Amino acid sequence: MRRHLLILFVLGVTAFFVVWQSREIILAYYLLSTIWLLPLYYFFRERVYGLLAVSAAGVFLLHGWFFRIDPYPRMVMLWAVQVLLFSGFCYYYRELKHFQDRAQESKENIRKNLELFQAKYQTRLTSLRHLEVQVGNLMNLFEIARDFSECMDFSTLAEFLLKKLRSELTFEKMKIFLMPRAVSEKEPAPIKVYSMLQEGVQEEERVLTDQEREDFDAMIDAKTMVRRGERWLFPIMEGNEISSVFAIHGIKEEDLARVEVLSAYLVLLIKKIKLYETVRELAIVDELTQVFVRHHFYERLEEELRRSIRFKLPLAVLMLDIDHFKRYNDDFGHLVGDATLKEVADLLKRNLRRVDLVGRYGGEEFVVAMPETRVANAAEVAERIRSSIARHDFQVYNVRTKVTVSQGITVFDGEIAAHSEHIDAKAVASELIRKADEAMYRAKEEGRNRVCLHKDIKRS
Repeated sequence: MRRHLLILFVLGVTAFFVVWQSREIILAYYLLSTIWLLPLYYFFRERVYGLLAVSAAGVFLLHGWFFRIDPYPRMVMLWAVQVLLFSGFCYYYRELKHFQDRAQESKENIRKNLELFQAKYQTRLTSLRHLEVQVGNLMNLFEIARDFSECMDFSTLAEFLLKKLRSELTFEKMKIFLMPRAVSEKEPAPIKVYSMLQEGVQEEERVLTDQEREDFDAMIDAKTMVRRGERWLFPIMEGNEISSVFAIHGIKEEDLARVEVLSAYLVLLIKKIKLYETVRELAIVDELTQVFVRHHFYERLEEELRRSIRFKLPLAVLMLDIDHFKRYNDDFGHLVGDATLKEVADLLKRNLRRVDLVGRYGGEEFVVAMPETRVANAAEVAERIRSSIARHDFQVYNVRTKVTVSQGITVFDGEIAAHSEHIDAKAVASELIRKADEAMYRAKEEGRNRVCLHKDIKRS
């Protein structure tokens, strides 16, 4: 406001100066009156329209006063020139103002676009860096997955998973559920579960919990992965049934893509291991009776013999034969005979421990190895087996029958063998089988349906 008043004061001073000079010569008016346009233009530019009106009125009065002194057309021409000059100034100012506004608007748009481009650039840069990290992590997973091909059983796979992924992923625990091939309708079948915890791998055989069964049913319906809070479950389907499940607990959302890649590879790997185990079982397990075939039983017997020698432990070998089985087959047919063989094998396994080895030695002959078992205990087990089979009613198709078995026993003393310098486990295994077989034939000669010890063995 002070500046405006100062300009108004200057206008007044110039007006007084022009009037004072023009008293002697009117030419001073024609030369100096144009200066009055500058304050008028200033007030117009500053939009101080009140002072503009006051100044314009003052200038108009001054012009009128001088027209009275010099009333000639040249005075009117001077006014016209001054009006044109003032209009030109105003027009120039307006155009300049519009140009500045457009330039400022363009500048603002350029600034906004630049900020937008910078934001996009930073976003893309951050995204690229994130992708680089993701690609690096995925490459690490592919490297790990490539090493998985060395795993040929689930225990090794579980240990390998825990070892390799502990540094790659943040998780609480992982699990692999292996469903049984045949599920009983009467009661839930136990399944194999490998739990990979931070402290190590735990292997157990148990039935599914109610929550796990509900999750598995949801996976069967959806035929895809299921999320339950912090748990992610990835099913491995065989037709419409779940054969295996890979579960991981406590992963981060950003790690889900990596876990999906891992689970896709695990699907193939688990299928490969199951196929390998199936092939291996076909090679070592008798298809009819589901006990070891003869050559694999020999291999396992040799392993147990070496352990018995190392730890000075006894090992009992039992040979079992179904009495009059050839006549049984002739009377009832081979289908009934096969079904009876299967039931005898089941009864045999029910009366033995999980650590005991059972093999099919011949057509109707079975052989059993019982680690850490002395003569008295072996005889007791054999008698329990004999009695169980003799009392059992074999209901096969429309045939109801009974059978008996004859058994022979021999025992290997690991404590005595440990003092020998060199023992051929293969030869000892063959000798034990031979002695058990001799004892079994003696049981047949003595009337069948009985247990006999080898002649070198004394009941203790």
